[in-house]
Amino acid sequence: MKHYWPKSLHSQCEAVFHSIRSFYQGKVDNPQGIRASRTWNLYRYESHRYVEFLKQREITSLLDSDIIRNEMAVFLQEKLIYCVQHQQSRQTFETILSALGKLQHAINSYIALHSIEATPLDTDSLRLEYFSRSKRLLPKTSRKYFNRAYPDPVLLVESIRDPIHRLQASLQYEGGLRAEGVGAPDHKRFKNPLTIESLRGIGPDPVTGEACGYVASVEKGGKETVHYISVSTYNQLKNYIQIYGKLESDYASYVESINLAARATGQHSTGRGSHALKHNFAQRRYQECVAFKMSHEEALQQTSLETSHFRMSETITYTRGPRK
Repeated sequence: MKHYWPKSLHSQCEAVFHSIRSFYQGKVDNPQGIRASRTWNLYRYESHRYVEFLKQREITSLLDSDIIRNEMAVFLQEKLIYCVQHQQSRQTFETILSALGKLQHAINSYIALHSIEATPLDTDSLRLEYFSRSKRLLPKTSRKYFNRAYPDPVLLVESIRDPIHRLQASLQYEGGLRAEGVGAPDHKRFKNPLTIESLRGIGPDPVTGEACGYVASVEKGGKETVHYISVSTYNQLKNYIQIYGKLESDYASYVESINLAARATGQHSTGRGSHALKHNFAQRRYQECVAFKMSHEEALQQTSLETSHFRMSETITYTRGPRK
């Protein structure tokens, strides 16, 4: 049976991307496939923007590898100039580079899947070149953000006098939980303690592979989220729950303990409170994801899931500090 290749460039883009869609497969089974809908939508959106550029230049096939690579060089040059002129961030440009890298993988996977006689697309050196240019020409972020995170969160947690509050703060800093997730909701009629059901055992960290404790909490929106904390803190929490049955405290008292520790360590600022520890977690976790070879979008997505956010745009506020 003869293979059908769509005539429309946008239909071709959809066809190749469906060759790497792997929503129900693990990373081991398909390490370069797209397993998350948010990443899927983002990469397809950026790739279709490039395809529209090709269409305007009367290119007819994504399988013409030499042409696609040469046109990508022109496209990236235009995009870099646009980002510089409009003071956009390096992260914005890196999103485009990541999407085009995934488009390359999709095209090559499609060629292999259907045994098509076509030269695989190779734009690795081109994208690396433009990544280097973007580091020289673009700021890391496009605007200044108030950095709510504590400068030294470890010292802050160690300086909290109340052992219950210290344990709760450790959970927020290590696992990205909200105050309500560690049993200190700011609404007096809402009870949400951590109990024996919250303890999900010890297993590998999904990013680093190292041993960690799994803690499940129900937070904003009523969704359960599994958080990953150090084995030491997990054992402290487990021992506390075995003795007292649950972990909870008064929200006002908990925040006051944090504020006292913040003043004692020179880190107090209006608006930080307990939620700043969640900012600390997000910034650390995002950098950790990147260090373990995740793309910008993949790191944002993983951090979003662990902070109980379900839109990556929310997480950006947490992961960005003030521009340097």
